Amino acid sequence: MRIAFIISETYCISPYNGIRIQAQTWGEELKRQGHDVIYVSPWDSQDWEAFDIIHLIGYNEVLMDLDGLYKRNRHIVFSPIIDSMQNVYLYKLMTHWGCNKLRLKSTNYVIRQASQYIQHWYVRSEFEYRYVNIAYGIPKSRITIIPLSYKIVPPVSMAEKKKYCLHVSKLTDTRKNVLRLVKAARKYGFDLVLAGSISSEESFAPIKGIIDSCPNITYLGRVSDETLLSLYKEAKVFALPSINEGVGLVALEAAACGCDIVVTKIGGPKEYYDGMAYVIDPLDVDDIGKSVLEALEANDRQPKLRNWVVGQYGLEKCMNKLLDSYKEVYAR
Repeated sequence: MRIAFIISETYCISPYNGIRIQAQTWGEELKRQGHDVIYVSPWDSQDWEAFDIIHLIGYNEVLMDLDGLYKRNRHIVFSPIIDSMQNVYLYKLMTHWGCNKLRLKSTNYVIRQASQYIQHWYVRSEFEYRYVNIAYGIPKSRITIIPLSYKIVPPVSMAEKKKYCLHVSKLTDTRKNVLRLVKAARKYGFDLVLAGSISSEESFAPIKGIIDSCPNITYLGRVSDETLLSLYKEAKVFALPSINEGVGLVALEAAACGCDIVVTKIGGPKEYYDGMAYVIDPLDVDDIGKSVLEALEANDRQPKLRNWVVGQYGLEKCMNKLLDSYKEVYAR
């Protein structure tokens, strides 16, 4: 198949943008399977009629004039990437807020206006499915769940684990909730290893203040892919206590390497672990701390969890499901 991938230009500012990474990961696997994937650039002219599928990934500028593209090629599909904490019915109300004549357009409103031209929707979880189905009124027949897949090559067998909790993220991103995680480590005394970038020393100061006073917390900074894989293999627990998260690929990768997972109850991440993750209230330091301690002591969820993740979320398997749906859309 010949497939166009379209993302917003703003997602290309950082090579670590999650939507960009998702698109590239999917695109490279589809290419490996012999398909022609074009990453659409605003600098290049396209023969839109020549594509079998045009896949918009995340909100982007094309949605604002989708009828023009639809006149040239109707095989348009969309991954909305909804990570909202907003009540789904309030979110639905926001999809009606706008006025074309006055040029008053919210993101949600633009997507609702464009939805008449979108043939199929791809979501990453049941959580995201509800927003598309309820807020945008899209029938179930036009929505498919395509889980995200881990990007690493998981080890063949589990290595001997060290008794510490690992967390990897942009540590100063408030939605990652790192401050509460380090407070939990300080209060409950478990060993915590943090890896990832920071926005600035000023924004990192509240977290660093706790790290500096707690010998049980180690800060590594940004690490290489090789080092990250080594951390996954040796850590007993991986914590994802986010207050806003779509999937949390780092936790999925850690689980594929044999880590027990402590995961937020908010959003879609908890769906990926078949009930084998420790699900916590991310706003409760005590819940985070007690759950990490329990996971560090437990030995009843691995390697079953690892086998589940490897069996369900391999890239080839996820892309085969996407391709089957592409073919159905093309045949309509």
